[in-house]
Amino acid sequence: MQTQLLINGELVNGEGEKQPVYNPATGEVLLEIAEASAAQVDAAVQAADRAFANWGRTTPKSRAECLLRLADTIEANADALARLESQNCGKPLHCVLGDEIPAIADVFRFFAGAARTLNGSAAGNIWRDTPR
Repeated sequence: MQTQLLINGELVNGEGEKQPVYNPATGEVLLEIAEASAAQVDAAVQAADRAFANWGRTTPKSRAECLLRLADTIEANADALARLESQNCGKPLHCVLGDEIPAIADVFRFFAGAARTLNGSAAGNIWRDTPR
C-alpha cells in the first residue's frame, strides 16, 4: 500500500511522527503512516494555492474529463479500494463494494456533469481545450 504524501505533484515520505492505523473490527494495526511535518503542511497548502489558480482557468470540458477519469479509476480499482476501506472502517466488505464504491464514483460523475452547466463567461469556453 502506498503510504506517502502527495505534495506538489510528488510522493514524499512524511517527516512527522508515525501513527498506527487500526482495523476497528479486530484492533489489529494495519500499518503505520508518518504524519506530515509543519513544513510539509505549509508546502502542501502553498502548492494547493498555486494549483487553484490554474484549475480556475480550466474549461468545463477539461474539468469534466478529469472527474470522469477519476470515477473510471475508482470503478476499475473497486475491489482493492473496498478492501482497504473495509479494513480501515471495520465495515463489511460487501457493504463497501455494494454501497460506498458505486456511490463515490457516482458523485464524481454527477460533478463532471455539473462542471458543464456553469453560467456566465465560463459556459462560453466549453469547446476550448486550453485556457487563455
